[in-house]
Amino acid sequence: MRRSFFILLFLFTSLFAFADEIIFSDRPGSYAIYNDLRFEEQTIVGICYAGENTVLARSYEVESGNELQLLIQFVIKDNEISLGDNLRILKGDMNSSQASARLLPMLMNWANTWYNSKEEINKKDIYSVSTDDDYFYNSWIPVFQLDYIGNKKDISVFSIGLIADFSDKRFFGVTNIPQPVESESYKIKKGKALDVVIDGLSVPLDDNWKTDNNRLYRIENKTPQDAAFMIETINYVEAGIPSLKDLSKILLIGNLNFVLLTDGLSIETENNMYNITMKVFDPVQNKVTIQQKQLIDREDGYVSIATLACYETLYLQNKKYFDKILH
Repeated sequence: MRRSFFILLFLFTSLFAFADEIIFSDRPGSYAIYNDLRFEEQTIVGICYAGENTVLARSYEVESGNELQLLIQFVIKDNEISLGDNLRILKGDMNSSQASARLLPMLMNWANTWYNSKEEINKKDIYSVSTDDDYFYNSWIPVFQLDYIGNKKDISVFSIGLIADFSDKRFFGVTNIPQPVESESYKIKKGKALDVVIDGLSVPLDDNWKTDNNRLYRIENKTPQDAAFMIETINYVEAGIPSLKDLSKILLIGNLNFVLLTDGLSIETENNMYNITMKVFDPVQNKVTIQQKQLIDREDGYVSIATLACYETLYLQNKKYFDKILH
């Protein structure tokens, strides 16, 4: 992260007394963004963990452009989440609209419903509970781990990530759901099999894939990189990462240059491997890339991370071809 992020984080969190009980386990800067269609106007709701049990919340009304940003510290009282002594309005007015007025009470409701269920969420990964409404959770989603409420079409998460600083447009500049354009696509003909071994792992590539260094392989028929494949091997234990699950969460949200879309996100575990499929939006090209990552546990804390990436339209037209590489 950039230095400015840590400076602002220190200034914000120093305004509050340190909480006795740690509520959140997210990395500071982790965020989730929701599309809320339940009320009179479409509203984008973003929640970002700022550290020290403090959440930065953002509400943006799509039609009017009205925006509210709050810095909220949570504390535990009588085994429930309550507000700390200070509440900071960073932008806007809590009384400027109905959406702004309900942001704080809505988040307090989300916080308490989540807090009473978080042990089950982290144990089962996918979990639901019914209180005043039906809440559906996914342990991979930052902050409140909330996937959607009630009917998924009414309110659901559409992007998660990690902010680089307090001007990161992937969080603070979101005014609607991204509308990507399709990239050029074509049918890939199966080529002659290659004998590819990277870090002791055999990979089923063919001569459609080209390389300069025998580590990064590309298909480059229409662009310099229609698709890419690589394997990196690291020692996650020496890096201070407790488990492959924690490493997977870091890889999921750790790319600071792109927008991770939760539509199509899939995380599976099998035979001590993690298989992650995600959709990544490039705001510069306005295109979506499918990324597949496979984490292969080796010995003595080492893990090999195989990554396959290609434009979404190319992937969908050649799904069987690409899926055979990591499955």
